[in-house]
Amino acid sequence: MFCREIRKVVPSDLNLGADNTLEAVAVHFTNKVVLKLRFNGELDTCYEILSKGLPAEGLGSTPLGKVVLNSGIGPEDEDFEDLSPIEDGLSNFHVTTRLGNSNDMKLPIVCTQIAEMYQKAVLPSNIDGLRDIAPSRDFVVSLSAKMWKRDTSETDFALLVFILQTIKEMYNS
Repeated sequence: MFCREIRKVVPSDLNLGADNTLEAVAVHFTNKVVLKLRFNGELDTCYEILSKGLPAEGLGSTPLGKVVLNSGIGPEDEDFEDLSPIEDGLSNFHVTTRLGNSNDMKLPIVCTQIAEMYQKAVLPSNIDGLRDIAPSRDFVVSLSAKMWKRDTSETDFALLVFILQTIKEMYNS
């Protein structure tokens, strides 16, 4: 088991109010990573994010999560000559709502982005032998949906970037 945590003040330019804090705690087990993102100490939703299939490395075929565009018309179709794979990160994971509003489409995307960041930035870095201790690619993310429930969504992307940077900083400190 491996654990990391960080606590940061949420910047006022994210329009979440004054004196807000984000506390991130990650516990790595051999089969799952449990991540808690507390907004002012609150948690009210929980998602399970499972990796689909096998890792793409060394399979010898089109990696999972990549789609090859092909018109099916034939070689005379010039628009589809380049059959290079296009990565679709959202298709790499299956997100299940365990607690909270299952009709909210914003939070599963947030959780998918968190899982994608873990697979591309945190787990490959092998911080303190993390990949050897807890090699999991599956996640349980508990967070406060209050961060995302506002009248305006103009700062949602900035909030997502702040959360991803906070998680990455948690492993680098």
